[in-house]
Amino acid sequence: MTGNNRTRDDISIVLGGEAGQGIQTIEFLLIRILKNAGYHVFSTKEYMSRIRGGSNSIQIRVASRRVAAPVDRIDILIPLETQTLVRLADRITPSTFILGDRSTLDTDLKFEDLPLSRIAEEVGGSIYQNTVAVGLLSGLLEVDRAALLPVIEGFFREKEKPVVDHNLEAVDKGYKAGRDLCRSRGLTFAVERCDATGGDILISGAEAVSLGAIAGGCDFVSSYPMSPSTAVLTFLSAHDEQFGIVAEQAEDEIAAVNMAIGAWYAGARAMATTSGGGFALMEEGISLAGMIESPLVVHLAQRPGPATGLPTRTEQGDLELALYSGHGEFP
Repeated sequence: MTGNNRTRDDISIVLGGEAGQGIQTIEFLLIRILKNAGYHVFSTKEYMSRIRGGSNSIQIRVASRRVAAPVDRIDILIPLETQTLVRLADRITPSTFILGDRSTLDTDLKFEDLPLSRIAEEVGGSIYQNTVAVGLLSGLLEVDRAALLPVIEGFFREKEKPVVDHNLEAVDKGYKAGRDLCRSRGLTFAVERCDATGGDILISGAEAVSLGAIAGGCDFVSSYPMSPSTAVLTFLSAHDEQFGIVAEQAEDEIAAVNMAIGAWYAGARAMATTSGGGFALMEEGISLAGMIESPLVVHLAQRPGPATGLPTRTEQGDLELALYSGHGEFP
């Protein structure tokens, strides 16, 4: 990454901070800027089940080709608090470029000091620190500057004009700091652009499941909210009139699966959406569908168990449960 002008085909960026520090805002803005600028992006997050506190991280892969999975490698790490460095210690290598604010980090690790908080204060206050970080990363990656402004303006368009102007100034100052850092240190993090991304859409996993259900003719969805499946129910609910979908929030998962079976019996194309602990409650309904030979679609957003599991973490630990659920033998 140093001492040459070659572009890379894949860079892994990790943002770390406490819940409430706004790393998801950085992710939201940055991936849209990168996509609009002609890069392939893949983003995944892990976050604590709390409103504030904990150590959360988000990985953003920026590539010249399509990428569809996270990697352990960290090329650029931006920790907004010290605990991130502790929790990610086994993934930090000598080639990891750590960029942080010395006023907020207490560590013996070598990192590049960039005063994000001071720059934000110059703009108008610490609230603009995340926008500065968006500009900084865009500058490090040598993103076309013109790609930044429409995303920032669109995200803050509901705010008063001074707020919009301050955020535009913050992203510009961050961008300049990123470019200055690369020039002064002889660094290059540039990724080769791919103009083919222009026709792509940026989509979350829940949105992809929802659109797939709509494409398959889904006209009834039942669910008892359970992360991370809840986003499917809310998406389909938000578009129920547009696509003729009946969306029902049930009193529990047992009711949700039985509603879906009843809807199929009445001629609908129904789906129940849930997660690990909720799917365990649906198993009697699965068996009922097998006995009466009814079609049934269940969306299982998997997360670590046992019992109700870890609500904001994901894995495939209950895959065996999904494959062999229900009582007795039925196809």
